[in-house]
Amino acid sequence: MRFWPVLAFAVPAVPAAAAPLPMDVPVTLGSVETVCTGIGEGKNDPRWKAYPIRVEFADAAAHYIAGAHVALAGADGTTMAELDCSGSWVLFKTPRGLYSVTGRIGTETASGKFQTPMTGQMRLVLRFPSAQ
Repeated sequence: MRFWPVLAFAVPAVPAAAAPLPMDVPVTLGSVETVCTGIGEGKNDPRWKAYPIRVEFADAAAHYIAGAHVALAGADGTTMAELDCSGSWVLFKTPRGLYSVTGRIGTETASGKFQTPMTGQMRLVLRFPSAQ
């Protein structure tokens, strides 16, 4: 019986490319309606008040910054939406529940947890102290 050598190559895991969202346009990713906004007049659109979650990106001085890679996960840790936003806000319409959101700008990461509010809009600010 002959045995042939088996070659195995380790391929590093590379996350799938996130969907780059257009500015000020609602997009459904999986089961989550999402909007990338927060820059210019588009952020004043009255439709955005209907989104229960507003995630904002800020530097250490609380100034808005833009251009985050964002991942939204459910309570079980399963990623529900992943995107790139060139604005300084991401809005989510999610069913009631517990969620976590992680943002990355450059090499810096910030995250937070939230529960979808019963009414109104909740603001979650992710701070990136080293961002400029």
